[in-house]
Amino acid sequence: MPQPDQQPNILFVFSDQQRASAMGCYYGDEDLETPHFDAFARQGMKLESAVSTTPLCCPYRAILMTGLHGHRMGITTNGYHPDLSEYAHIGKAFKNAGYRCGYIGKWHLGDVQLDSGHPMRLGFDDEWFVPLVSSHASPNRNYAVNSTETVVGKGFDKPQIEANRAIEFIRGQDGGAPWCLFLSWYPPHPPLVSPEVYLEKYRGRDLKFHPNVKTLDAETLNRFQDHYAHYYGLVTGLDTEWERLMQALQDSGQAENTIVVYTSDHGEMLNSQGWRGKRWPHRESTQVPFLIRWPGKIEANATLDMPFGTPDIFPTLCGLAGINVPSGLDGADLSGVILGSDSNGHQQEYAYMAMHHSFIPWPGWRGIRTAKYNYARMEEGPWVCFDLENDPYEQNNLVEENGAVVSELDGLLVDAMKKAGDSWRDVGREVGDWQAWHGNKQIEQLGLDAEYPGSEAIRIWAERNNLV
Repeated sequence: MPQPDQQPNILFVFSDQQRASAMGCYYGDEDLETPHFDAFARQGMKLESAVSTTPLCCPYRAILMTGLHGHRMGITTNGYHPDLSEYAHIGKAFKNAGYRCGYIGKWHLGDVQLDSGHPMRLGFDDEWFVPLVSSHASPNRNYAVNSTETVVGKGFDKPQIEANRAIEFIRGQDGGAPWCLFLSWYPPHPPLVSPEVYLEKYRGRDLKFHPNVKTLDAETLNRFQDHYAHYYGLVTGLDTEWERLMQALQDSGQAENTIVVYTSDHGEMLNSQGWRGKRWPHRESTQVPFLIRWPGKIEANATLDMPFGTPDIFPTLCGLAGINVPSGLDGADLSGVILGSDSNGHQQEYAYMAMHHSFIPWPGWRGIRTAKYNYARMEEGPWVCFDLENDPYEQNNLVEENGAVVSELDGLLVDAMKKAGDSWRDVGREVGDWQAWHGNKQIEQLGLDAEYPGSEAIRIWAERNNLV
């Protein structure tokens, strides 16, 4: 068991493609039941304006690990896995501070069969349990534990298998050193195939969509009812495993001295605005749940409106744990704000967002999220601007209606791009799956007749090539 004066443990858990609304304690998905997440939110702090800086799997994970924007490493889309060990990274920072560091679940940063001490384990050398096949729907249950050995995970569902392993890790700590464990769950990322035990709660019901979902014909309506039921079932499965995990932490006697975070790498549109997937600047895509608990240190049942981006996670966890924050990070140490000891001095006005490769043509979009507004532009000009206080489902675009607000936000965005070292044309081009974003990946949205910048040109190209 940990000693009273020991540095706090860190348990950082994140799902994949869980929008903020997909949790009862946030706005939005009214039919979804997440009692255990909601109870946890009351025990700690809920961040109301946390965003995925680049709402996509690989960039988010690279940003999380390094505290740098994706273009600093060249990771602006999927399919590109450079050596991140040359940068400061969170596992190494905590390992060097005497922590036992482990990683369980989806990795998506390159090879997973790595020995302890390998640079690309990024400091997670005390525990490594990463699936060889990421998809939660895959029948493959093999997990890498080093470069040559794999083990079969035990459980009916990958989140359950991974929670079992995390519980084993927590129970195995002897208090000789603090620990830092990352647990990465694949759901509710597609394929939307929920275990039956969780699906039955939602299937066959008239589930309510967000008000910004486009009018659907009967066939499409039924299809999306099914999508929502499976999405909700997958989240309910995570909620179930979360309760097991929190109970195990409590039973181990370590809950009082453990900082626990729950979040997600990005959201999911689920036909809001007529679109699916992530990569969009809209709230369903960019805003993520972010719950944090540290009994006696972080105020219970608290909310924080301050914008918080992915690069801020690394330095903030360092600040909370009392270890040195590496120099040169793009993110800010906002631990003082979360602890209530620095509520004014380091409040940040916005969180920067960037998506170089998306359904709209390269070089994509850039944006900022403030507590009140969500704003994004393309290279040629403003795209979307929403007053989230009065328009939480982003149904009234202010770009053509409120020039003063748009101008102010655009000025902040220009400053944010300079600060981030980002630009429109000289970063993040020919990497990963970039070429697919000049055609066939963009076609995925055309089936819903969704209109977005560049969609007409993409439709003409697809028709000429007999792709639609």
